[in-house]
Parts: sequence; C-alpha cells; structure tokens
Amino acid sequence: MVKQFGFVIAVLPVLAGTAFMPAFAATTTSTPFALSGLAAESRQPSTASLPVTNGLTYPGAALSGATVSVGTNVDVIGSSDVTQQGVIDGVSVKTCNPGKNTAQNETTIAANGSSLVGGADDYRLYEPSENRYDASGGFYLSTDGGSQWTAGFLPGLVRANPIAPGPYESAGDPAVVAGSPGVFWYADLAFDRTDFANSVAVSRSTDGGMTWTTHFVVQTPSNQGKGLFNDKEWIGADPSDATGNTAYVAWTEFEGASSAIVISKTTDGGVTWTPPQLVSTQFTDSQGATVVVGPTGTVYVTFETFLGRTDAVVFAVSTDGGASFSSRAIAPIQDIPSPLPGATFRDDSFPTLALDGSTLHVVWSNWNGSNADVVYMRSTDGGANWSSPVTIGGGAGDQFFPWIAARSGKVFATWFDRAGGGDSYTIAGVSSADGGMTWTAPATVSTATSNVLDGNQFQFPSCLYSFIGDYNAITLDSSGVAHALWTDIRKNHFDGSGGADQDAFTATLS
Repeated sequence: MVKQFGFVIAVLPVLAGTAFMPAFAATTTSTPFALSGLAAESRQPSTASLPVTNGLTYPGAALSGATVSVGTNVDVIGSSDVTQQGVIDGVSVKTCNPGKNTAQNETTIAANGSSLVGGADDYRLYEPSENRYDASGGFYLSTDGGSQWTAGFLPGLVRANPIAPGPYESAGDPAVVAGSPGVFWYADLAFDRTDFANSVAVSRSTDGGMTWTTHFVVQTPSNQGKGLFNDKEWIGADPSDATGNTAYVAWTEFEGASSAIVISKTTDGGVTWTPPQLVSTQFTDSQGATVVVGPTGTVYVTFETFLGRTDAVVFAVSTDGGASFSSRAIAPIQDIPSPLPGATFRDDSFPTLALDGSTLHVVWSNWNGSNADVVYMRSTDGGANWSSPVTIGGGAGDQFFPWIAARSGKVFATWFDRAGGGDSYTIAGVSSADGGMTWTAPATVSTATSNVLDGNQFQFPSCLYSFIGDYNAITLDSSGVAHALWTDIRKNHFDGSGGADQDAFTATLS
C-alpha cells in the first residue's frame, strides 16, 4: 500500500559521494493492508496526500543535445483481448464494463537474445468463485523485435486458466527479467480475495518465453492471510551462475505494524527457495523493492522507506550471496500525492533500479511543491558513492511511474506524463549515451493521449476509474534499442463498442 503523509520538513541536499541520513527520528506509521497488485482491494488513493504547497526541488540534468527516435506504437494484446459479458450462465456478472474489452495494465518487459517477453495484470479470465473477471499473469512474446506479439497466461497460478489451472483466484504485480541465454524469470503475487490466502510465485522459461513452469517462493494459508500479506515483489537473475539457475525475489511482507522488505533465493531454477529474510532491520516500514544482481553475484536492492515526514530511497547490498545486507538511505523522497490533484487514479513514488556493469541507476517520482518530477541519481562504483539527484523529467504537469534500463553505457527511462492535467496522460522517454552523465530532452513515446475516463472501471459496484497499474516498463536489447511497455487507453478497432480499454502498448526508442 502507498503511504502518504501530511507533513514535510526541510532536508539537506544529497552531496556526491555521501549518503542521505534523515535528521530526525524515524517513526513507524502503518496502515492496515489489503490485497495488492490489483484494483478492487488494493492501495487506494490516499485522503491524506501531501499538501500541494510543500515539496522538494532537484536541479535539472545536464542536456546532451541528442534526440530520441521513437518507433511505431504496437498493441501487444490486439485481437486476443476478451469482451466482458454482462451475464454468464444466467447470472449477472459483477462487472463495471459489460461489452468493453478487458484490461491489461501494470506492465513489465525484458529482452533476451531474439525474444522480448512482456507481462501485465491481464483480466481476460472469468473467475466463477468471485463472479467477476479478475487478473492473472499475462505474458506476451515477440521474436521479431516487437512488431508482432502472441499472448498467453502463466501456468499454475489461477483456477480460471483453462489450460494449466493453479490454486488461486487472482494474480498480479508482474515482474519479468532476463537470465542466461533463452531464460526468462517472471515473478507474481497470487492470492484469493475470498479467503485471504496469498503467495509469491515465480515462473521460468528456458526456451525464450515460449513455455513456462511455475513454483511458489512462499505461500501464506488463508488462516494466516488476514495477518500476513506478501506484496509488490521484484525478481533479479544472477549472471554469475553459469547454470542460469540462481535468482532472487524481494518483496514487502506486511505483518502487524511492520511492512518490511524481505528476500529469498533459488539455486535450482526456481524449484525451491530459501526462507525469506529481512533486507534491513533498520528500515522496516517500507515498500516498492526492486532487485538486480551484478556480474560477480553482488545483490543490490532499492526501496522506499516511510519515515513519517520526508521519506527516503534506501539502497541495500549483499556481497555474500544474499546471506546478509548492509543498507542506508541515499536520497530523500517527497512523496507525490495519490491521487494527483485533479486525477482519479492512484500512484506512488517507489524508486526503480537498473545496473550496467558496476554502475547503478535509480529513478523515482518526486513532488516539487506544485507537481511531480522524475528524479535520477547514479553510482559508478557499485553503490559506495552516489551522485546528487537531478531532474530528468519535469516541466508542466506531472511526471510519474518512471522506469529505467541500462546496457553497455546506454541508459533509457520512460514515464507517464500528465502535462495536461486531469485524467489524461501520454508516455515520455529520455536517453543517455554516456552512462547517465547527460540526457536528451524528453520525447513523446505514445502517439495517442490516454484518458483514464475512457478506459476500464474497477471496484464493483462503485465502478471507479481508480486504477491504471502501479508502474511502467522499459528494457534494452543487445543491439542498444530500448523497448517500452505501458498501460495505454485509446480508441481501438478491437473493441466492438468502438470505445477504449486499458491495453499494453509497446514502442522502440533509439
């Protein structure tokens, strides 16, 4: 759940080579959690958002003078989408969108060799126990650089999967990463809305994303599910393992007053996992972990910690295969309001992390006092020292849900751009050819404006336009071309109503 606070204090700017340390005592403020990853029972828009008069402004990044070239926008679900029925087997379905195509939102993408694999919360499956269309782990495969896509569902997750059913009603919070040649890892939450059983699941493909097997990292039974919920996971593959069998999953474990970041490891291709252990004993009111693994097996994790006033980006590192971590706050975060002023959908300020050799790249959305900016910082020595944060996405309106990817000195980032205010947005992106020292000016990636009020409604029977996913996605392939994947809402010819729904769209950036 996204935690927002009503007060802010001044903090010192981050200096190159130093770590941000809050000048006040950390306080723990916990909100009872609900089911995450999906819209209906999840992180709701806060009524205690930050005052719009307070904020923290970071200077603009140095500009390179180069430009970003954007390719054709492609709908990865296309004609494979499903039209929601108002009545099934004589029973009125609990849907806010009869006659409209189902949603695909909250995107993730990875490149490995000639394959691209995308993922999303995919609502094409009808779950009888809930009498509603609910989400599962949708995957989308392209073998031609992103021009054409096939769509499928991960096996062994949800009951409604007609080919390979699993034990749960729903799944979400997708996270796809590339491993050794031909290997993709796909992490998910899987859970029941009706009895609170929940889990962290990992699916693995060894044939470039064509077929998958699924195992569970942890499974919380229904009798414990009201008191312990596993939320917002991310996965990182270990390139130092020549067998390609080692990976790590980090997530938030909500239990009592604690929302701590934990991590688990597999060394047998995801069949078995170590018991979850704390990433940090200091920052136990946190969420939004991303994990990456370096070429020699060093494990890096970032997340947002909630300090009661101004929050912080926390960086954690393990040099002993995840057995122990050191962690510290490296930059202040001024949380963006949720929802943003004039908007209806929820958002967050979770940092995201990318790794290129020994250089780490972090982005997040930060409230500057009047709107939201995308802020960036980097470390060129494996996290020992960090640059001062700079703004790479600012200007009119709000820039939020950023994601970042890096490879061979190139860095790309994309985000949602609400320059016009209200519930409309486009997707914007920037690039750096020098490892994050200088950046292009933002380019518009999406060729159409999305209006949330044209898309899918959630939270039956209130039917609010409150959810477009909680993050965005971008990856870099071996040729240096970036591939963005985002939640798009535009009128399309696949919807028989002639309207719009939430679809996952992609485009190249170079």
